[in-house]
Amino acid sequence: MAEDWLQEDKGIFERSLALLGPWGPNLVQRYTTARFCSYSTGEMLTGEESKLLTDYVYHTLAAKASGELCLKYIFSFGAFARMPLLQSASEWKVPTTFIYGYQDWMNYLGAQEARKHMKVPCEIIRVPQAGHFVFIDNPNGFHSAVFYACCRFISSNPENESIPEGLTSA
Repeated sequence: MAEDWLQEDKGIFERSLALLGPWGPNLVQRYTTARFCSYSTGEMLTGEESKLLTDYVYHTLAAKASGELCLKYIFSFGAFARMPLLQSASEWKVPTTFIYGYQDWMNYLGAQEARKHMKVPCEIIRVPQAGHFVFIDNPNGFHSAVFYACCRFISSNPENESIPEGLTSA
Protein backbone atom coordinates (compact mmCIF):
# COMPACT_ATOMS: atom_id res chain seq x y z
CA MET A 1 0.00 0.00 0.00
CA ALA A 2 2.76 2.43 0.92
CA GLU A 3 4.58 1.37 -2.23
CA ASP A 4 1.53 2.28 -4.36
CA TRP A 5 1.27 5.68 -2.68
CA LEU A 6 4.94 6.41 -3.31
CA GLN A 7 4.61 5.33 -6.91
CA GLU A 8 1.58 7.53 -7.53
CA ASP A 9 2.77 10.57 -5.57
CA LYS A 10 6.22 11.31 -6.92
CA GLY A 11 7.36 14.88 -6.56
CA ILE A 12 7.14 15.40 -2.80
CA PHE A 13 10.64 16.88 -2.75
CA GLU A 14 9.91 19.06 -5.75
CA ARG A 15 6.71 20.48 -4.20
CA SER A 16 8.53 21.00 -0.90
CA LEU A 17 11.27 22.86 -2.72
CA ALA A 18 8.73 25.29 -4.16
CA LEU A 19 7.28 25.86 -0.67
CA LEU A 20 10.69 26.90 0.67
CA GLY A 21 10.23 30.24 -1.05
CA PRO A 22 13.43 32.29 -1.19
CA TRP A 23 15.47 29.48 0.43
CA GLY A 24 14.68 27.06 -2.41
CA PRO A 25 17.08 28.56 -4.95
CA ASN A 26 19.82 28.74 -2.27
CA LEU A 27 19.40 25.05 -1.53
CA VAL A 28 19.59 24.20 -5.23
CA GLN A 29 22.62 26.48 -5.69
CA ARG A 30 24.45 24.64 -2.92
CA TYR A 31 23.60 21.31 -4.56
CA THR A 32 24.60 22.32 -8.10
CA THR A 33 27.88 23.82 -6.86
CA ALA A 34 28.75 20.69 -4.88
CA ARG A 35 27.58 18.21 -7.52
CA PHE A 36 28.78 19.69 -10.75
CA CYS A 37 32.27 20.69 -9.64
CA SER A 38 33.19 17.11 -8.68
CA TYR A 39 34.03 15.80 -12.14
CA SER A 40 34.44 19.05 -13.98
CA THR A 41 36.63 19.34 -17.04
CA GLY A 42 38.80 21.80 -15.18
CA GLU A 43 36.93 24.79 -16.52
CA MET A 44 35.03 26.56 -13.78
CA LEU A 45 31.58 27.89 -14.57
CA THR A 46 31.39 31.64 -14.80
CA GLY A 47 29.12 33.41 -12.32
CA GLU A 48 26.48 33.79 -15.03
CA GLU A 49 26.72 30.12 -16.09
CA SER A 50 26.42 28.99 -12.48
CA LYS A 51 23.35 31.20 -11.99
CA LEU A 52 21.75 29.87 -15.19
CA LEU A 53 22.37 26.25 -14.16
CA THR A 54 20.92 26.89 -10.69
CA ASP A 55 17.87 28.66 -12.15
CA TYR A 56 17.32 25.84 -14.64
CA VAL A 57 17.53 23.09 -12.00
CA TYR A 58 15.39 25.00 -9.49
CA HIS A 59 12.61 25.81 -11.95
CA THR A 60 12.69 22.28 -13.39
CA LEU A 61 12.26 20.80 -9.91
CA ALA A 62 9.76 23.37 -8.61
CA ALA A 63 7.52 23.39 -11.71
CA LYS A 64 4.39 21.31 -12.03
CA ALA A 65 5.23 17.71 -12.89
CA SER A 66 5.18 16.79 -16.58
CA GLY A 67 7.67 14.58 -18.41
CA GLU A 68 8.96 12.94 -15.25
CA LEU A 69 5.52 11.40 -14.68
CA CYS A 70 6.52 8.67 -17.14
CA LEU A 71 9.12 7.50 -14.61
CA LYS A 72 6.49 5.55 -12.67
CA TYR A 73 6.04 3.39 -15.79
CA ILE A 74 9.78 2.95 -16.30
CA PHE A 75 10.80 2.32 -12.67
CA SER A 76 9.35 0.15 -9.94
CA PHE A 77 9.66 0.96 -6.24
CA GLY A 78 13.21 1.90 -5.25
CA ALA A 79 14.07 3.13 -8.77
CA PHE A 80 14.57 -0.39 -10.09
CA ALA A 81 13.80 -0.78 -13.78
CA ARG A 82 10.47 -2.43 -14.55
CA MET A 83 12.04 -3.99 -17.66
CA PRO A 84 15.80 -4.27 -17.08
CA LEU A 85 18.22 -3.68 -19.92
CA LEU A 86 19.36 -7.29 -20.07
CA GLN A 87 15.78 -8.50 -20.53
CA SER A 88 14.84 -6.09 -23.30
CA ALA A 89 17.99 -5.34 -25.34
CA SER A 90 17.68 -8.46 -27.50
CA GLU A 91 14.37 -7.10 -28.85
CA TRP A 92 15.64 -3.66 -29.85
CA LYS A 93 15.41 -2.86 -33.55
CA VAL A 94 17.60 0.25 -33.85
CA PRO A 95 21.36 0.78 -33.58
CA THR A 96 22.17 1.82 -30.03
CA THR A 97 24.88 3.92 -28.42
CA PHE A 98 25.40 4.01 -24.67
CA ILE A 99 27.36 6.96 -23.26
CA TYR A 100 28.85 6.67 -19.77
CA GLY A 101 31.10 8.97 -17.77
CA TYR A 102 34.29 7.40 -16.38
CA GLN A 103 32.99 8.14 -12.86
CA ASP A 104 29.37 7.21 -13.64
CA TRP A 105 27.57 5.42 -10.81
CA MET A 106 25.95 3.21 -13.46
CA ASN A 107 28.22 0.36 -14.43
CA TYR A 108 28.92 0.21 -18.17
CA LEU A 109 29.55 -3.53 -17.84
CA GLY A 110 25.77 -4.03 -17.88
CA ALA A 111 25.65 -2.46 -21.34
CA GLN A 112 28.50 -4.74 -22.44
CA GLU A 113 26.50 -7.76 -21.31
CA ALA A 114 23.36 -6.47 -23.06
CA ARG A 115 25.34 -5.94 -26.28
CA LYS A 116 26.09 -9.68 -26.41
CA HIS A 117 22.36 -10.35 -26.88
CA MET A 118 21.56 -7.50 -29.27
CA LYS A 119 20.84 -8.10 -32.95
CA VAL A 120 21.61 -4.49 -33.93
CA PRO A 121 24.86 -2.50 -33.89
CA CYS A 122 25.77 -1.32 -30.40
CA GLU A 123 28.49 1.09 -29.29
CA ILE A 124 29.50 1.85 -25.71
CA ILE A 125 31.40 5.11 -25.28
CA ARG A 126 33.05 6.27 -22.06
CA VAL A 127 33.72 9.97 -21.55
CA PRO A 128 36.54 11.12 -19.23
CA GLN A 129 36.08 13.71 -16.49
CA ALA A 130 32.38 12.93 -16.21
CA GLY A 131 29.96 11.20 -13.90
CA HIS A 132 26.35 10.27 -14.62
CA PHE A 133 25.47 13.70 -16.03
CA VAL A 134 28.01 13.50 -18.85
CA PHE A 135 26.38 16.37 -20.76
CA ILE A 136 27.00 18.73 -17.81
CA ASP A 137 30.24 17.29 -16.40
CA ASN A 138 32.07 17.25 -19.74
CA PRO A 139 29.94 18.92 -22.43
CA ASN A 140 32.66 18.82 -25.09
CA GLY A 141 33.27 15.12 -24.52
CA PHE A 142 29.52 14.46 -24.60
CA HIS A 143 29.09 16.38 -27.85
CA SER A 144 32.01 14.48 -29.39
CA ALA A 145 30.43 11.16 -28.34
CA VAL A 146 27.01 12.07 -29.78
CA PHE A 147 28.54 13.40 -33.01
CA TYR A 148 30.64 10.23 -33.39
CA ALA A 149 27.58 8.02 -32.79
CA CYS A 150 25.55 9.95 -35.38
CA CYS A 151 28.38 9.81 -37.95
CA ARG A 152 28.65 6.03 -37.50
CA PHE A 153 24.89 5.69 -37.92
CA ILE A 154 24.69 7.65 -41.19
CA SER A 155 28.01 6.49 -42.65
CA SER A 156 28.06 3.89 -45.41
CA ASN A 157 31.30 2.57 -43.82
CA PRO A 158 30.86 3.01 -40.05
CA GLU A 159 34.02 0.98 -39.35
CA ASN A 160 36.04 3.80 -40.97
CA GLU A 161 34.86 6.31 -38.34
CA SER A 162 37.49 6.65 -35.62
CA ILE A 163 36.52 7.42 -32.05
CA PRO A 164 37.39 11.00 -31.06
CA GLU A 165 40.51 11.60 -29.01
CA GLY A 166 39.95 11.23 -25.29
CA LEU A 167 36.88 9.00 -25.59
CA THR A 168 37.05 5.27 -25.00
CA SER A 169 35.09 2.53 -26.72
CA ALA A 170 34.17 -0.11 -24.16
